Amino acid sequence: MHGQIGILRPRSSSFVLTHAMTPHVQPPSRLHDLARRYNTDKAVHIHYLKNYEDAFTELVDRDVRLLELGVKHGGSLLLWRDYFERGAIVGLDINPVSIDDASGRIHTYQGPQQDTALLTRIAHEVAPDGFDVIIDDCSHIGVLSRVSFWHLFDNHLKPGGLYIIEDWGTGYWDHWVDGAKYKPGTKSFSQPLYKLTRILARLQQVPSLKRLPFVRTLLRQAKASVVRREFHSHDCGMVGLVKELIDELGKQDIATAEGGSGATSKFREMKVYPSHLFITKSQPAI
Repeated sequence: MHGQIGILRPRSSSFVLTHAMTPHVQPPSRLHDLARRYNTDKAVHIHYLKNYEDAFTELVDRDVRLLELGVKHGGSLLLWRDYFERGAIVGLDINPVSIDDASGRIHTYQGPQQDTALLTRIAHEVAPDGFDVIIDDCSHIGVLSRVSFWHLFDNHLKPGGLYIIEDWGTGYWDHWVDGAKYKPGTKSFSQPLYKLTRILARLQQVPSLKRLPFVRTLLRQAKASVVRREFHSHDCGMVGLVKELIDELGKQDIATAEGGSGATSKFREMKVYPSHLFITKSQPAI
């Protein structure tokens, strides 16, 4: 299976965006064997397992704290227990989950992913210093995943920790709760619209016009109306959430455009794979 990934990192007033073609994916032997042994659907998504294997290289032998939202029958919790032999593994699901775990390292909770009080209780009981890894394989509904993401990311993920979202591509599925059919926009180039954009941009820089608040606002709104016609973006469900998260990467650029300075992204890095997203939390400023 071949796929393209985008790696985005915030940098002073810009993004570094690189693309790399992932090689032909071979089943990562250990994770793939565990996924099959415990009958988890992660065995079907081989590129997910390869992504996890790459991301967890430096964590596999550590005493990690891992939380997974949405665990169904609990097979993935057994997978993570065996993969992280020193780790504490926590699972949350809307339905009760019963797991035979002789190790005592698996902890399960029942409830919705958007219950922030429950999420806080879980963190305090199992990971008071924060989680190293959080995986959202839960509802795949954008508004619910947004609530759990920001609550856990801000309050209960360690600096340098990984927040992973699975199956964000459901936003392209018309049959999904908050999905919609993708309608591609035009990829053609409109010379008249481009010329109009350039004219409006030049007018924005005219000193005499910049001193007139009404004119300044009118020009800004007019240019925004034109440039927003140039690109089509699907923003339904989980796809919309992922594109909102890209805005967090652009926080410094957003602040600069608004005349501010000093704003930095909470994300050190975002890796976007087909239906699989990895976000690394920034270290606190020294």
